[in-house]
Amino acid sequence: MKTDSKAHIIEYIQSKGPARPYDLAQSLGITAAAVHRHLKKMVELGELEKRGVAPKVFYVFKSKEPVLPATALSPEVSATLESSFSYIDPAGRILSGVSAFSLWRQKANPHQSLSSLAQEYWQIRAEADSHKKDGRIDATKRFEAIFSDCLLDKVFYQDFYSLIKFGKTKLGQLLLHGKQAQDKQIISQMARAALPLIEKLISEQKIQAVCWVPHSLPRQVPFLKVVESSLHLTLPRIEVVKAYAGKIPIAQKSLSKLSERIQNAEETMIVVPAQVNFGKVLLIDDAVGSGATLHELARKLKHKGAKKVIGFAFVGSYKGFEVIREV
Repeated sequence: MKTDSKAHIIEYIQSKGPARPYDLAQSLGITAAAVHRHLKKMVELGELEKRGVAPKVFYVFKSKEPVLPATALSPEVSATLESSFSYIDPAGRILSGVSAFSLWRQKANPHQSLSSLAQEYWQIRAEADSHKKDGRIDATKRFEAIFSDCLLDKVFYQDFYSLIKFGKTKLGQLLLHGKQAQDKQIISQMARAALPLIEKLISEQKIQAVCWVPHSLPRQVPFLKVVESSLHLTLPRIEVVKAYAGKIPIAQKSLSKLSERIQNAEETMIVVPAQVNFGKVLLIDDAVGSGATLHELARKLKHKGAKKVIGFAFVGSYKGFEVIREV
């Protein structure tokens, strides 16, 4: 019966296209629970893929993986691609590894061979990773070069947001997708991956309280709120709110000039406590582009009593402080 049901599902999708579980149950004459068991197994086997979000869910044949050229990549290049490359295709799938890189090459740079492009990616990724120590990037000098009165004692990124020529890093892809799709599962996954870095910072710097950067615009699923609830940090929390003078909320990413971003942060962010009674504060943001938000919040925290402010962001800009406009 199982084989017959599977064959019927395949035949149904071949003839009618994307199928809802309800339609399959009606056609097969079995319960919805039985159909879901068959569909789950076929998805696990890579025969079908699920599209949409309940209650509008459809099942289709799984897209074929791109056929890789015969040219073999070196083990180190392949390993780097498997661990660090990610690509979101036009249908919204999050793909990773060598096959994802091959698919991206076909779309973005079809005139360069897979092997030479992969070698170039490996070199650029290696150069970016050379900035890392203990799994994090120290961006303090970048802040000091931009802000002559830099009030952040240290600033760290988990990774860069994007790389030259190759676009968003794997973490950058996850952050953008997590925020745009408001996907709690992806955001929680990112939080768990960052937890060891954050715990080490707290221990090394003897952090006494945590401050979460408020989002510019209200969201049904706020990225940093989900991160905060996923991390379960036991330190006291310093509340900061975003309060606009006018009726129109202005997102930091919509401002192209550093001076405008500084003004936005200065005039709209309010540290709620009248006095900050913690000497060492960890300031956490999702992404750093200009650095204005972290810097202005550090100024406000120190004005209210903090002695030392350490900044941490999941991602930051790679070269200098070009504005990240997507997140």
